[in-house]
Amino acid sequence: MTWRRVAPWLIGAIALVAIFIDLPRTTLGLSWLPDEVAGVEFRTVLGLDLEGGLRVTLEAEPQGDEPITDEQVELARDIIERRVAGIGVSEPQVRTETAGDGSRRIVVEVPGVSDEGQVRDLVGSTGQLQFIDPMGQQLTRDQDIRTMLEDGTVRELFNGSQIQQGSVTPDVGQGNEIGVSFTLLPEGNDIWCAFTSANIGRPGPIALDGRVITTPEIGDAICEGSTIITVGPPAPEFETERTGLYNTLRFGALPLSLTEIGFDNVDPTLGAGFLIQALVAGAVGLLLVLLFMIAYYRLPGVLAALALVFYTLVVYAIFRLIHVTLTLAGVAAFILSIGMAVDANILIFERMKEEIRAGKTLGPAIEAGFNRAWSSILDSNVSSLLVAGWLYWQGTTVVRGFALVLIIGVLVSMFSAVTVTRTMLRYVTRTSWGRRLELYHVER
Repeated sequence: MTWRRVAPWLIGAIALVAIFIDLPRTTLGLSWLPDEVAGVEFRTVLGLDLEGGLRVTLEAEPQGDEPITDEQVELARDIIERRVAGIGVSEPQVRTETAGDGSRRIVVEVPGVSDEGQVRDLVGSTGQLQFIDPMGQQLTRDQDIRTMLEDGTVRELFNGSQIQQGSVTPDVGQGNEIGVSFTLLPEGNDIWCAFTSANIGRPGPIALDGRVITTPEIGDAICEGSTIITVGPPAPEFETERTGLYNTLRFGALPLSLTEIGFDNVDPTLGAGFLIQALVAGAVGLLLVLLFMIAYYRLPGVLAALALVFYTLVVYAIFRLIHVTLTLAGVAAFILSIGMAVDANILIFERMKEEIRAGKTLGPAIEAGFNRAWSSILDSNVSSLLVAGWLYWQGTTVVRGFALVLIIGVLVSMFSAVTVTRTMLRYVTRTSWGRRLELYHVER
């Protein structure tokens, strides 16, 4: 089966799936439609400027007698930002502040998250893993052992600095319990091997920031360097705990202690009213573009308008599918990508008109127009993707959100402007009315 036969069915299937994802269940009273498929939830995520979120204010305290340095504060800020992003939050706002008394603070603003405890645990813990020798003490899960470590009742064998960088991965241990596995460096492996060899059948507690997170029984000597920390059975609450532990260990321990001094809800800086204004402005702009395309290019313009509607449905479905956080910058990038999609159609239609004026019949002129415009479309879109990719790699959270929306928009616009419009043109030119030259606003 050739691509020409498959393309209409593929385009129709994509359009139906996009409509299914985009349908507002609550607004239209379609509560019987599922909000998720295969564990993937369909939802629109708005940023702090449009919806608000949670704010945590943390005060930095040195871990020892040395004063806090700017490098430590910036490193802590970067680690916290990566941790929050690791739980699926897009565009968290993490910044540093200096209070009037000279104290250093880190302010974390998280959009679209309702689990306060998860955010508190993630940003407040230093992330220091400790392998413990219980020295005959019976330790239990969630037990605070900081005092016992200070008075020597139990001792620390080694800490998380012995974890090999890049080795932290989610895993499943014995008894189908989920957890996080990692590999120890040679020094930590030697200590752990000696301890587990001498304590077979006894517990080998592991603590995080002075609180016991697991007390597994040592079944055999662990001398290969690979270790797994189990958190519990594969239930939602333990999945959340594993994600937090994974991100804490993966992105490292904070270089200083943080004390929570404030936790509150953040009101949207712009508000839902501003979002409505932005969407209305975008809809008016889209309508004007569609009217221009139809008035100037006639039948091809109508098909380009349908392709733009397809483009809008698909891009919004992707936003809901992968939970892209829409800020005002993201909305602007979305509208910008619509203009780029129209630009590709204009290049194609102008080349097509040139071919018709050169004496070609309608079918070959359409194919030649698409083929000869493709190199220009590809070059311009690749350039946009390179710039957007650089912005996503090097930019701040807001800039990265803009770049991500632009990348998605450019990729979908290439498909809609070339494949969708071309497929529809091929279909209409098979009909007698679709071959009327006056419908293409061109004269030989």
